[in-house]
Amino acid sequence: MILIPILLIIGGVLAASSLIVQKQPNAREMIAKLVPFQGILGIILLVWGVIAFFSWGFFFLRLIPYAPISALVVVISIVVTILLGFLLGYGLINQYVLSKNTGAAQSGESMHAKLARIQVPIGIVAILLGLWALISYFAAPVTFVGM
Repeated sequence: MILIPILLIIGGVLAASSLIVQKQPNAREMIAKLVPFQGILGIILLVWGVIAFFSWGFFFLRLIPYAPISALVVVISIVVTILLGFLLGYGLINQYVLSKNTGAAQSGESMHAKLARIQVPIGIVAILLGLWALISYFAAPVTFVGM
């Protein structure tokens, strides 16, 4: 599916927006147009990452002997998708899910604070993985083993 790599790139741009704006100040307007969709994009990435984690589980064991690099990239992509989805969707998750339970809200806030420190590197990795998936898709669409 080509939509997920595109969403991964957009999510990565949002996560690494501070670095991108620092390097390219004229990108501020484009990123500002994406910010209103940050929460929804985060939820989509989080849900897709969890679904991919459970649906690809047994496939990894069969893929590793034949394509270890592809298997590793897919695993890293799923982990980054889940982390990025949580980071970008945290506002909505907190508002609709965690706010009903104080213990869950505290642990969610703690996890979000820890992940926020590595948000820019996660964003950069997400951009690179999304680009890799798009290039892989167009280079060999029949044998594509991406997200």
